[in-house]
Amino acid sequence: MIASVFIIGAFFVYGYMARLARNVIAGVQHPLPEWDDLGEFFSEGLRLFCVALIYTLPIICLVFVFIVPSIIAQNADSEALRNIGGGMAACVWCLIFPLGLAMAIWLPAALLFTTVEQRFGAAFEFAQIAAFIKANVGNYLLAFVVWLVVRMVVPFGFILLCVGILFTSFWSLVVATYAFAQTWRLAKHPR
Repeated sequence: MIASVFIIGAFFVYGYMARLARNVIAGVQHPLPEWDDLGEFFSEGLRLFCVALIYTLPIICLVFVFIVPSIIAQNADSEALRNIGGGMAACVWCLIFPLGLAMAIWLPAALLFTTVEQRFGAAFEFAQIAAFIKANVGNYLLAFVVWLVVRMVVPFGFILLCVGILFTSFWSLVVATYAFAQTWRLAKHPR
């Protein structure tokens, strides 16, 4: 988790989560994998990171195209430019919020498909991902709520001498991965 600050550590963490998900789906009694194959963790984590990056790219582009100029306009000397910048930021945030929510709901399923199929293209099989979510909407939404709840716990790690956030961040990823992998395992029609 410490190395994730430099992005490269995220690849290992994502790879670890992929192995955890496959262990849960396979019904392994103790699904937490050992940190024994860093090369595989890195390559699979890189694949998952690229999937997540591609899915979030439209939101990133919206931020750079609209929000950055609106911030610049809001800091201008002209009151008219400040008003235009504020209005533009408000309009774009009204677009970014639903896009972000849709991505937050869709992305775990895309990452799950990539993990289970162990190939990059599985993340973009939109019809199958939508069918999976629709067929398992109850369990999928339950896993999503679990993910939201554990994400809310992460800031409390900051209270523990600023070091605890590393442990609670990793813990939240493990719990969320377990929840979504259980959704796949209990799916009515898994691929």
